Amino acid sequence: MKRLLYVFVVIALGMIGWGSVLAQSPQTTISETSENAKRVIAKGVGAIIGGDLAKAEDDAIANALKNAVEQTVGTMIQSDVLVKNYQVLESNIYSRTAGYIQSYRVLSKNEIGNNILEITIEAVVKTGNLKDDLAALGIILQRKNYPRLMVLVDESNIDTHLPLGEVNLNTTETEIINTLQPRGFQFVDKAVVLQKAQRDALQAALEGDQAAAARIANSTGAEVLIVGKAISKAATNVPAVLKNAGLTSCQATINLRAIRGDDGNIIATVTKQAAAAHIDPIAGGTQALQKAAHLAAITLAEQIVEQWRKDIYSGATVQMRVLNIPSYVDLMHLKNWLLSTIRGVKSVSQREFSGGTALLDIQGTLNSEKLAGEISLKSQQSNGDFRLEILNVTANALVVKMVKQTTGEQ
Repeated sequence: MKRLLYVFVVIALGMIGWGSVLAQSPQTTISETSENAKRVIAKGVGAIIGGDLAKAEDDAIANALKNAVEQTVGTMIQSDVLVKNYQVLESNIYSRTAGYIQSYRVLSKNEIGNNILEITIEAVVKTGNLKDDLAALGIILQRKNYPRLMVLVDESNIDTHLPLGEVNLNTTETEIINTLQPRGFQFVDKAVVLQKAQRDALQAALEGDQAAAARIANSTGAEVLIVGKAISKAATNVPAVLKNAGLTSCQATINLRAIRGDDGNIIATVTKQAAAAHIDPIAGGTQALQKAAHLAAITLAEQIVEQWRKDIYSGATVQMRVLNIPSYVDLMHLKNWLLSTIRGVKSVSQREFSGGTALLDIQGTLNSEKLAGEISLKSQQSNGDFRLEILNVTANALVVKMVKQTTGEQ
C-alpha cells in the first residue's frame, strides 16, 4: 500500500512539473518556421546544488533559451562580425532572451553525473524582433559593409533659393546628415560631387532622372544617393493669435528618394511636412525645414534598413550586365547555366538584350561579391564553349564578358 502511495505521489509531482512547463509554452502554439519566426532545438545545462533539481531545471532551461537565441543570431550574422561584436550582443541581445522567445517545450532531461542537469528544448524564436534590434545595433550596416550615402536636395526657404552649385550644405541636407550619422550611416562629402559632376547632371538627378543619380553616385563612391526637393512658404491662412503676436506661420514640404548608385533602383521614398512660427519668416522657414527633414530622415532610414535587411535575410537581386554575347541562343544557355550551376540562384530575369549585350536580374541568396566569386570559379571549371570574365563588381551589380574558349582552354 505504501509503495502504491509513493508511486502516486511521484506521478502527481511529475504532472505538476510538466504542467508548469506546458503552461509557459503550449505545444499547440508552436508553428512552422516563417519569415518572422524560427524553430530551434537547443541544449542547456544547470548545476544541481544541494540536490535542488527544480533550481537546476530552471537554470538549464534559461541556458537553453539563450543558446537558442545565439544560434538564431548566428544564422543572421557572418562569423567574423559575430566575434567582433560579441560583447555588444551579450549586453544587448543575449541578456534579454525572454523578449525573443515566442514559445518553447522541453524535449528531454538528462542528469550528467550527480551535479549537472542537461535539458533539450524546442524553441520558436521571434526573428522579427531580433532583426529590429540587430539593425538598431548597427549589425545590418556592418553586414552591408557600411554603404556610403550622399545627400543632394534642392531647397527653397521662403523666397531664398540656394544655388545648385553651392558647396555649403543647406538646411535640409544638414538636418538629414545630423539625424542619420548617429545611427551609423556614413556620408560622402557633397563637395566631391560638385567637383566631378556637371551642373546639368545634378539638375537631372534632382528632377527624377535615376540614371543621372546613379552616375553621380558611382563617380563619387557613394552607394546610395538621397535626392529631392524641399520648400518652405509662408502660410496664407494664419491664425489671428499668431498675427496679433507678430509671428509668421511657415509650412515646409520635403520629398526625398534614396537611389542605389550601381543599378539606379529606388529603394526608399518619403514625403514629410512640418510647420513653425517665428517673427522672422526666414527663421520660421528654416525651423519648419529642420522639423520636416528630421521626420523624413527617420522614415527614410527605416525604409533603407528594411531593404538592406531583406537583401541579407531574404536574398537580394543582383543586376548583371553581360557583354559580348554571340547570339540569343547563347544567352538562353547562359541563363540555364546560371540556374543549374550557381548555388543560391533562385531566378534569372532578362530585362533587355541588344547588340550582344544583355541585362539580367539574378535573384538569390548571394550578394554581388559572392555571386561574382561563384561565377568566376564555376566558369573556369566549365567545359562549355564560353567562360565568363568578371569586369566589375559593385554592391548590387556585376559586369561580365563572355569569352570564347579555345581548344587548349577546354
